[in-house]
Amino acid sequence: MGKKKGKFDLTGLVHDGVIKEGQKLFFVSDPSKFCIVTKQPNHEFKVVVGKETTTLHAFSVQCLGMDPPDHAAKWFRTEKGQTVYELWHANDMAEAA
Repeated sequence: MGKKKGKFDLTGLVHDGVIKEGQKLFFVSDPSKFCIVTKQPNHEFKVVVGKETTTLHAFSVQCLGMDPPDHAAKWFRTEKGQTVYELWHANDMAEAA
């Protein structure tokens, strides 16, 4: 259990199988805005929007036109409707148990 709890880590969520490489994440307020989880050359995971590689936080700023009022992970959901934030916290709880 060498992971530090609390810090959002997209790469960790992919490694834990919570989010999959190639998965689409949709902006909750406008599902036409989405990103795709993609592995980078350094083996970290980021998101691709169109042809641009970015972070989930940077994409939330782009979608909202400002810094998100709460965690960026709350602004994106999976195809099944779960927010990335919910998945992240459920995963933290499972690891803590």
